[in-house]
Amino acid sequence: MSDQILTPDDRANAMAINSGLAESSKWDAIYNNVLTKYTNSSCFFDRWVFEALCKIGKEDYALLRMSNRYKTMISASFTTLWEHYDRWWASGKNAYDDNSSLNHGWNPPVIILSGIIAGISPEEPGWSVYHVFPKEAFLTSIKTVVPSVKGDIKMEMNKTTTSYTLSLVSPINTIARVGIPKKSFSLIKSIKVNGVIIWDFSYSGGVEGISWIGEDADYIKFNVTPGNWSFVGSGTLTVDSSKKMPVIPAASEALDKKMWSATASVKDSSFIFTDKKIRQDISAANAIDGDHWTGWRDMTKKQYPGQWFMLDMGRQQKIDRIVLDCTWAQWDSPNKYSVSVSDDAKNWGMPITSGSGEAGITTINFPTQNARYIKITQTGKDPTYNWSIYEMDVFRKK
Repeated sequence: MSDQILTPDDRANAMAINSGLAESSKWDAIYNNVLTKYTNSSCFFDRWVFEALCKIGKEDYALLRMSNRYKTMISASFTTLWEHYDRWWASGKNAYDDNSSLNHGWNPPVIILSGIIAGISPEEPGWSVYHVFPKEAFLTSIKTVVPSVKGDIKMEMNKTTTSYTLSLVSPINTIARVGIPKKSFSLIKSIKVNGVIIWDFSYSGGVEGISWIGEDADYIKFNVTPGNWSFVGSGTLTVDSSKKMPVIPAASEALDKKMWSATASVKDSSFIFTDKKIRQDISAANAIDGDHWTGWRDMTKKQYPGQWFMLDMGRQQKIDRIVLDCTWAQWDSPNKYSVSVSDDAKNWGMPITSGSGEAGITTINFPTQNARYIKITQTGKDPTYNWSIYEMDVFRKK
């Protein structure tokens, strides 16, 4: 017998739920001991973990897990999703893969958000019959367009403490089954469609194109013909966000970089990328060329105190924020840094701010400065990763 201690796996347990092998009496144990504890799934396989969480009524945690796992992709400048989370093979394991694609076809969030959270899925071939059964969890608004062979299905949901509004544009040659989710209410009093009450504890009808399906433990359901529909459920709703929403920065604008120049504590160089021996230029100028696929890297050695990167903006400008993007080399953010400014690149004074880098994108805020030169100095060290800046943007308040 092997002495290896086996640990539960989120992938296997998720599939046990989805396939029906794990009956409902096992769901709480799987949720508490596995799905909230382990993240072995790849970007590809997390789809079935998200599905399993939604199947057992844990849509809120499905959204939180999705937000956490995709957080670096969400904030990244790239418009595509990646082959591996954070460009690693698994969950922060020391197996960096510089061959992995940043333009991959795996997109579980689209499937889960449209098909389960917004609740728009076909019931018959060709979308002749489909349903809209939202499971919005802590979300208070949803706006989505789902393309189908019958045309675009447009849905918008807004939720307050007293009303649940679901608007639908349903294409021709379809029947839509719309469900008002009971789970969103502690008490539901009435449902209006296009301004007319059609349900107040029982179906009364009165709107052409709407017919009654019935209700079950989860939804009050109606059939609707093609057209524009507005459902409003009135009553008492609990609006509570389990997810801390990001702080929205004050309105600002990125400065024009066309006439800028950049230098660093190491000479401009290049390096060999992948086993295909592709030579990559990593000159300092790449960090301000507007292309997030090219960048500056110090490949002389790993991160060490005293490394620096300097920007010459050509003239004095008011600035209050810097964004360093190294999504391409996810873990090459500065371990620790200080920022100084100058008018002549000789007299720097005390640093205006300092801090620690974040994976992928590091945002540095500071009181408004008026300066021509910006220098970012490495004050920490990292024995594993180089320091990279694949794009640097500087902002000022509007």
